[in-house]
Amino acid sequence: MAARAGLAVAGPVVLAPGASADTTIGGCTIVSDPTESVFTDCADANLVGVNLSGVDLSFADLSGANLLGANLAGTTLVGAKLSAANLYLVYGPGVDLTGADLTGADLGSANLTGATLTNADLSGATLDGTKLIRADLTGAVAVDLTGAITTESDPDDTVSGGGSSLPERAPDAPLFGSVVTGSTNISGVG
Repeated sequence: MAARAGLAVAGPVVLAPGASADTTIGGCTIVSDPTESVFTDCADANLVGVNLSGVDLSFADLSGANLLGANLAGTTLVGAKLSAANLYLVYGPGVDLTGADLTGADLGSANLTGATLTNADLSGATLDGTKLIRADLTGAVAVDLTGAITTESDPDDTVSGGGSSLPERAPDAPLFGSVVTGSTNISGVG
């Protein structure tokens, strides 16, 4: 399981052989028009808080990447490798994770409302506090919805009276500089 506190050391950005790229985000080179043989390879990358909304990351290797608080709204991650990735607090309504490998990924408190997780592998994934309202989990492997929020009002949530106890975060709001009472140092500074 990916650590929630602290920052992962950014690994080198490696492209699949023969890849052509057109965008670099957070030190990760995004391959345009990805295929199964030419794709974004940013395993172990530090992508904390980056905005990847609407980006096509099909077949990307983001295994072990730190995407803490990243914006993945409408992002395409079909067939992506996200094993052991830190996706804690990700904002990802409408994200397409069809066939994605999410084994051991931390999706805690992520907003995946309306997400497509068809045939995704969620073996050992953490979904505690994850919003999966109207998400498609058809054919998903090893789904354990313990602690996940699957309806608009969660009757088991006695802390906030229903729904997520975390405030909704605007997709472009930075995570750094936020007041996070009682948490550990998530900025990696001081």
